[in-house]
Amino acid sequence: MSRPPAAGQVPAIEAFWNAYQAAGGERVEGFSATALGPTAVVADELAELVERGVKRAHASLLRDFQQSLEALPQPGDHLVVLDGGGLPRAIVRTSHVEKRHFADIDAQFAFDCGEGDLSLGWWLTAYRQQFAEQAEREGFEVGERLELVLEFFDLVWPPAASSQPPTAGE
Repeated sequence: MSRPPAAGQVPAIEAFWNAYQAAGGERVEGFSATALGPTAVVADELAELVERGVKRAHASLLRDFQQSLEALPQPGDHLVVLDGGGLPRAIVRTSHVEKRHFADIDAQFAFDCGEGDLSLGWWLTAYRQQFAEQAEREGFEVGERLELVLEFFDLVWPPAASSQPPTAGE
C-alpha cells in the first residue's frame, strides 16, 4: 500500500503543489500526497518512473481503502507522488479508476504500470509477492479473487523528462 508523507515534509509538499498551481495559472482545490511503494527503495523507483512519464497506472488493495476509510481515487483527483524520503517528485491527475480481481489484470495494465520489463508476467510475479508479504503481516489471504483498485493517471507536474511514454512493443 502507499505510505503517507512524513510530518516534516509537509512544507516541501505544499511548496511543490503551489509551484504547480502557479505554473498553470489556476487554483486547484485539494490534493493528496503519498509514496507509491511499500518501502523507501521501491517508492524511490516508482517516483522516478512517474516523473519520467513511464508509470501511468498503479494498483492498490481495495481492502486497504476499506480499512482506512479512505475514499477511492476519482477522476480529476490530484496526487503528489513522494519518494522514499517523503519528498515530492511529481503530481499526477487521475484519469480513470476501476476495480478488478487480481486474476483479471491484463498486459495493457501491466504495461501502463511501467515497472520491470513492462510485461504481464513480471507484474503478476512482483505484485503477487508484494501482496503476499502484506497478507502475511496483516493476516489476510491472497488469491486470484483479491480485489484491486486500479488507478490510471496523467503526469501534470513537472513535465515528463522523456518526450513520450513508451508504446507497447518497444
